[in-house]
Amino acid sequence: MSFDEMWGQARSNALARQQSSMQLNQLPAEGGSTQAHLHVNASVLEERAKNAETVRKNFVDADSKAMTATSDVSLKGFKSDSGLALFQKRWRTQTRYLEGLLEKGVMGNLYASAAKFKAEEAKRLSDVKRAGSGGGKN
Repeated sequence: MSFDEMWGQARSNALARQQSSMQLNQLPAEGGSTQAHLHVNASVLEERAKNAETVRKNFVDADSKAMTATSDVSLKGFKSDSGLALFQKRWRTQTRYLEGLLEKGVMGNLYASAAKFKAEEAKRLSDVKRAGSGGGKN
């Protein structure tokens, strides 16, 4: 076999391995999945919101302690005094921003989502009851 033939065969084999194709994921033939499923309902979201509130409170406590400790530091007469003041100002701004994210962005959205879940569950229950009592017939 010549070099050109060997090269052509190797190239063809490499291209065959690199061919793109689509493969659909599917459940095993025996049915069911062995992976855990995500189950979300209002109580799960409320529990997560309570956890976020705990994190926020702990963060605020840690921030308060840090600010108390740094406010006791006095660098008057040193060139770094203005640097410490700038650090404290930025620290306050950034911690308030993060606290707001925890309170409104995480905790608030989790509670809002839980309320929407509850409203949707109540609506569906009402629809089922109405359909069961014949109220849904024309």
